[in-house]
This record gives sequence, C-alpha cells and structure tokens, in this order.
Amino acid sequence: MNKLYITNARIVLPDKVIPRGTIITEGKRITGIRRGKSTPPALAKKIDARGNFAAPGFIDLHIHGDIEKISRQQVKGGTIGFLATLHPAKAKALLENISEALTQKAHGAKVLGIRLEGPFLNRSFCGALPRQALRPPDTSEMKAIIKRAHGALKMVILAPELKNALELIRLLKRNNIVPSIGHTGATYEEAERGIDCGITEAAHTFNRMRGFDHRSSGALEAVLMDSRIDCEVIADGIHVHPALLALLLKCKGADKVSLITDSTAAQKYPLKKRSGSIFKLKDGTLYGTALTLNKALKNIIRFLDLSMPEAVKMVTLNPARILKIDRKKGSIAVGKDADIVIFDKNFNVKMTMVEGEVKYKCAA
Repeated sequence: MNKLYITNARIVLPDKVIPRGTIITEGKRITGIRRGKSTPPALAKKIDARGNFAAPGFIDLHIHGDIEKISRQQVKGGTIGFLATLHPAKAKALLENISEALTQKAHGAKVLGIRLEGPFLNRSFCGALPRQALRPPDTSEMKAIIKRAHGALKMVILAPELKNALELIRLLKRNNIVPSIGHTGATYEEAERGIDCGITEAAHTFNRMRGFDHRSSGALEAVLMDSRIDCEVIADGIHVHPALLALLLKCKGADKVSLITDSTAAQKYPLKKRSGSIFKLKDGTLYGTALTLNKALKNIIRFLDLSMPEAVKMVTLNPARILKIDRKKGSIAVGKDADIVIFDKNFNVKMTMVEGEVKYKCAA
C-alpha cells in the first residue's frame, strides 16, 4: 500500500495544535505524525494542507433523512460518519424503515449505525415528531426491533417516566445499545431513576425536555448535574441560546458534550420550510436544521471562545467514545483510521478523507 503524506498542516490533537506537521497514512490507517517541517520522499503521494487545520473527521450522532443524501451532503462539511436517525412510526412501518436503512449505500460519510428517536416518547414533548406514532415502552416490540437491526442499532431516545421504560432501558444496556433521554417530561427523580438503570446520553439537550423550575426540578437539571451523562446539543444559536451553551459547558466540561446537527436537509417532508439555517413547520415549530458540523464547530468557538482542541473533541473524540469506537476513530494518532478533515481559519472544509480515501475535495 502506498503511503500518503499530508504536509504543511496545523494538526489538531486532543490537547494541543501542532503548528506545522505532517500526517502519514497507509491504506486505511494513520502510520505516522511528524512535527515541524518534513520533506516526503520525492515520488511519494502528497497533499499540501497549505497551513490549514488538519483534524480528525467529524462524527454526527443525530441526523435525519435519506442515507445516501446525508452521506454525500455531510462529507462536504467534514463529517466522516453518522448515526442514521429514524423518526417514530407504527410498529410494522418502523421495522420496514429499519430494513430499508440497512440496504441504503453511503458514498461519502459512513453510516456508523442506526438511532431511533422514539417511538417511546412523551406525547406532551413530541415537538415536530408525529404524535400519533408515539406509544408506551414495550419490551417485546423492542426485542423485535433489535432483531431486525442485526446489530446496527446503536442508540434509542426514550422518556424514562413512561410505564415500563426502566425495563426497556435495562434491555437496551444488555444489548450494548445506548439509552438516551429525550422528548421527556420526567421529573428530576424520574430522570435519575432512568440514569440509575442505564441512561448515559441526553438527546438535543435543552430541547423538548422538562426544564428549569425552582420548585420542581426536571430532566434537564438531572442531565446537567449527573456526571454519568454525556450531553449532545445543537449549536446553531437558535435551538439553544449561547448563554445556555455556556452553562452546559460549565456544568459538563468539554469532554462530556457532543455537537450534533439534527439536520433534516436530506429528509423529504412537504410541510417543512427552510428559514436560514433551520427548518420550520407552518405553525412555527422547529423541524431540525440545515447545519453541517463544520458550521456547528465554528459557532461553538465563536459563542464560547473555546480553544480549537476543546471544540474539535465535541465533534470527534466525544461522539466516538459514546459509540465505543474511540480506539479506531475520533483523534489523529498512529494506528487509528485515516479519517481526516482539512479546514481553513473560517472553518471552510478543503478536504475530507474517510478511512484513507479522499471523499471530498474543494475545487477552489
């Protein structure tokens, strides 16, 4: 296998930025990192980063729509992998949707698994999700879903206050599927019971969950205060105010926050209408975003004045750790997958490499 040298790069590591260096890949893996000026062999394949940042490829835990479209669209924003997130549906239709998702091909960013947003959610917090498709937790149905997914199901969003939810959470944990709290009206105590049973992740924190009340605390306080929980958040400045993003980072720290797009740009839905970086329904209900992760990364640094390594972890190492793939992905290190994104100081993506293959290169 031929070696490839990515030279003249500002390499973003989990704890620092190498101001000038070279990344060497061979096949699907990173085989070397050199600091300072480096001259590759004369006949070696080379990519000149031209002083731009070279970071691990981004991972999106929460995005909706046609998998092939997501794969092609999001790789342009530096995403190398994503969880295909499915909306709630009636039992038979949901199984069919899972089967369809398993057959769709990805030609840019890779599908890292399937995530279910429901159907076991609180109807009072459904937001833009189809209320009629929501229902109480059913372990028999969940077992059928797990069987149909053939190991591809990685995460399920649910409301822990619903009847039989705790039993469902335990079932998910036994099958190495991450239980995520979301679309929930849980009290603080109900949320903590769910966490004690195995919830370890919070879906689009602040959105569609019972929030601050100085007399009656809810799920939001639980996920902010409990160190067992990783929080994902939509950093577009619309879904969550920048002051609350700052609060989230103050409570959780940069190692426990993952940025998501919750993009619906690749999803067909005739009732949605784009408004800038978001989609809305006719009644004004938010219906996801048109974000890419490079824009989310730019926003979080602009809003909170974070360092590049702190912010990059939120779209790389943190989601990789949640999915238990951080030994292979999520950081630039020898032996890890050659998932690399090159972007400039304005976060414009110049190149995205997925497991050693350049899947996107900016023409300019």
